[in-house]
Amino acid sequence: MGTIAILTNSINGLYSFRRELVEELLKKNSKIIISAPVDTKTNYFKGIGCNMVETNISRRGTNPISDFKLLINYIRIINKTKPDVVLTYTIKPNVYGGIACRLTRTPQIANITGLGTAVENKGLLQKITLILYKIGL
Repeated sequence: MGTIAILTNSINGLYSFRRELVEELLKKNSKIIISAPVDTKTNYFKGIGCNMVETNISRRGTNPISDFKLLINYIRIINKTKPDVVLTYTIKPNVYGGIACRLTRTPQIANITGLGTAVENKGLLQKITLILYKIGL
C-alpha cells in the first residue's frame, strides 16, 4: 500500500484510538511513519514495525512561534520520508500537517473527531482556529 505518515499529538491517543488501523495497514505491507511526542506507548509502535519521528507539540499552546516551528518540522518530515499519503488527526496535526501537505503536494487524510475547546469558546481563539482549519484543510 505504500508509505503512510501519521501525524498526531499523542502516541497514547494513537494507541487508544487508531492502533487497529495501524496494525491493519502494516498487515497490508504499508510502511508506517509516526510523527508524535515520545510517550509510554512509543515502544509498542516501534515493536510492531513503525518508524518513529519524535516531534514536540504543545497540545494546548497558542504560541505562534512554536506552531510555526511545528509547521516547518512537518514539512521537513514529509520531504525526508516522502510518504504516499499523510494521515492526521487532532487539531494541530490537521491544521499544520494540512498546510505542510499542501506545500509539499502530498495527499492528506484529515480526521476531525471533535472541534475541541478552541472552537467551543467564543472569542478570538475560536476565529483564529476556524481560519486555520480552512487553510489547513
